[in-house]
Amino acid sequence: MLLQTERGTLGSNLRHRTTSKSKSGLSPTSSEARSEADIAIRTGGTVEGAKKDAARDSKVMYEFGGPLGVSALMVGFPVLMLYFYFCLTFHRGHLQNPLSREFWANGLPTIVPTYRATMIYILFNVFQLFTAATLPGVKVLGLPVPSLGGKQLEYLCNGVATWYVDLVLVAALHFTGAFPITIVIEEVGPIMCVAMIWGIIVTIGCYVVGRVTGRDHRMSGSIPYDMFMGAILNPRIGIVDLKMWSEIRIPWKLLFFVSLSAAVKDHEINMARELQEGLTPHVWSLFGGVIKMNAIKTSAPLLFMLLAHLLYVNACMKGEECIPTTWDIFYEKWGFMLIFWNFAGVPFSYCYSTLYLLNRSLANEPIHHSKFYTTFLFLTLLLAYYVWDTANSQKNRFRMQQRGTFVERNTFPQLPWGTLKKPTYVQTKHGNKLLTGGHWKYCRKPHYTADLIMALSWGLITGFDSLIPYFYVVFFTTVLVHRVGRDEIHCQSKYGADFDEYCRQVPYMFIPFII
Repeated sequence: MLLQTERGTLGSNLRHRTTSKSKSGLSPTSSEARSEADIAIRTGGTVEGAKKDAARDSKVMYEFGGPLGVSALMVGFPVLMLYFYFCLTFHRGHLQNPLSREFWANGLPTIVPTYRATMIYILFNVFQLFTAATLPGVKVLGLPVPSLGGKQLEYLCNGVATWYVDLVLVAALHFTGAFPITIVIEEVGPIMCVAMIWGIIVTIGCYVVGRVTGRDHRMSGSIPYDMFMGAILNPRIGIVDLKMWSEIRIPWKLLFFVSLSAAVKDHEINMARELQEGLTPHVWSLFGGVIKMNAIKTSAPLLFMLLAHLLYVNACMKGEECIPTTWDIFYEKWGFMLIFWNFAGVPFSYCYSTLYLLNRSLANEPIHHSKFYTTFLFLTLLLAYYVWDTANSQKNRFRMQQRGTFVERNTFPQLPWGTLKKPTYVQTKHGNKLLTGGHWKYCRKPHYTADLIMALSWGLITGFDSLIPYFYVVFFTTVLVHRVGRDEIHCQSKYGADFDEYCRQVPYMFIPFII
């Protein structure tokens, strides 16, 4: 990782900030001192800690191999998404020669954006932006932003309201026949292509807007690197923070609806096969016969994936008030890394297990496991989800409690031990407190461990005939290893000896007594 100070070609952003200070009638020194004091007051920290935060916020750190590395990622990842999709769709999940002209010639025509696919994706985004701006929710403050003089931005957290509206609307459209949910999986290739194009357009547009308006921040001077990492730190339309909106509302909802569409499609396929075989579909009689419906014929593995994605999206919606204090919102800028990944990467690469299972069903080769194996994976998923949900909740609510921004929520489900009553912690000279209570007394990254177990289960439910469903856990492991390394360097620099004491009290990173 190359550390580069903000000078030379990086000077435009620094000059912009210095000029604005001079116009206020304050010398840079007095202005900075006031800003640092404000941050210290708002965070309950120290002026020295605020100085370190401000200095760190202005540094450019080359990651991902610098300009060359991010250029390769911006070209390579979209190509990889297409490659895996074609392997899943046309080759039963088996890897093919990526240099074969026939492979690409057969696949590319199937993902050309259609009018219907374009309208589905764009209208979905527009509707999500509309509900994010208009539906009721709680308002919370984010962390003080050093580049804004310690200002704490306000975030409208109405994810739960938008989520329930989505579910009611999708059900109404499906059951009235206005828009059967199975259309999503039938158009998944073209929708994916639209999402990828849209992600690239927004990346370029946001970079240009940031540079033209002077809202760019922490720029490296390298166009590909700054386009990848982003130019604008806090992009907003009215009260909607586009970075948080795109990270929470778009990817996880889309991922869930892809899996829901696949599950319904699998149900219809299996129902049709039973009818062709002359079998009488089993009918469930509910509420004393008031409601009668055909028994669900979706396979257990696809129901597993539907549950996995339901848990994830619901957790994001019900705990949205914890998101403004996360690293992505506080520090990362809105560039290709977040834009493309949230608009296209997450919904259309994290669904590989779903696509593989459905394509096997379409080929009349459905995946089946023993009851013991299936039950074991369901229980593993639920246990890992509990740890992941409550660990994230403990950490983020602890942060909010320390800053006086904690908001009590009754969103469903509120799991036991999600809020620590008397948390233990290491007090740092910086002013921040490092949590050592709850799940966090056993290891320093319990949420990552649980997340990786869930990711692994998404692959295990598909069996072992294809490697592609394991892409998520492999990719996620790579991302987390990079993130953990960056976090350790960041915390060591920020807290020094206090971080050493924290590591002494919590010596294990992922698994107690092992690693």
